[in-house]
Amino acid sequence: MDVAVLTDEISQDLSEAIAVMRRCEVDQAEIRAVGGVNVTDMDDAGVEEVASLLRRENIQVCGLASPFYKCDLFEDQRAERGMTHQARERSLGEQMDFLMRCFDIAEKLGTNRIRVFSFWRKGDLTPEIEDRIVEMFAEPVQRATERGMELLLENEHACFLGTGEETARVLKRLDGAGIAAVWDPGNALCAGENPFPDGYMAIRPYIRHIHVKDGIRGADGKVTFCKVGEGQVGYQEHIRQLKRDGYDGLLSLETHYALEEGGKAAASEESLRALAAMVRGD
Repeated sequence: MDVAVLTDEISQDLSEAIAVMRRCEVDQAEIRAVGGVNVTDMDDAGVEEVASLLRRENIQVCGLASPFYKCDLFEDQRAERGMTHQARERSLGEQMDFLMRCFDIAEKLGTNRIRVFSFWRKGDLTPEIEDRIVEMFAEPVQRATERGMELLLENEHACFLGTGEETARVLKRLDGAGIAAVWDPGNALCAGENPFPDGYMAIRPYIRHIHVKDGIRGADGKVTFCKVGEGQVGYQEHIRQLKRDGYDGLLSLETHYALEEGGKAAASEESLRALAAMVRGD
């Protein structure tokens, strides 16, 4: 088990993000946005510029944090939007071509892992909606398998599958190579789930990658993000259980907050150090 980071959680300046990674002895990066542009909206020259810098700095890319399926499940039913991290909005009808482009970008960055979602949430997750989500993943999973890619489905509170339990149900039905889970216990907290043990134990068989953010849920249900280890996610317990379960993947930091002094870079640096200490067992 090792630590990685989404670089734009540190800075949109990739060189600045890498400098923080170096200080924290982190050499695995998940790529989402650079220079204020989501990498999935870059042309080939832009992607190659990002890839070249990462190669020169000996930073390995552990995944492409794409916004695939951050769209409406039904094009005639517009839902409230969550965060897209500088990515342009795409309709349902554009998603398959977009996924093919994500495959190309991932290859240029040296990874075969593509983070994906489960459509903007509009109303309750009914059995009919769940059936539709399963159906909509059939072709993407097939295309990923043919291309030697792996889709990593993230539980996202702004999407239909917000909890570990909901995401696990869909992954169980998909039941095959080509797709697994990005477990995000911070998102589960935002969705109203108890991340540990409830969410974790439900999604445990499907976890291939983990996003790390921490927060405190107020009486109104809203979550305020904070330094990893100081919130309600319970990362000490998570990490102890991950070690017992033999998890050998990455814990990828996605802080979602900034400090008054030092901003996002300082917030990410203190959380990277706290996370590494927990992994070491300090």
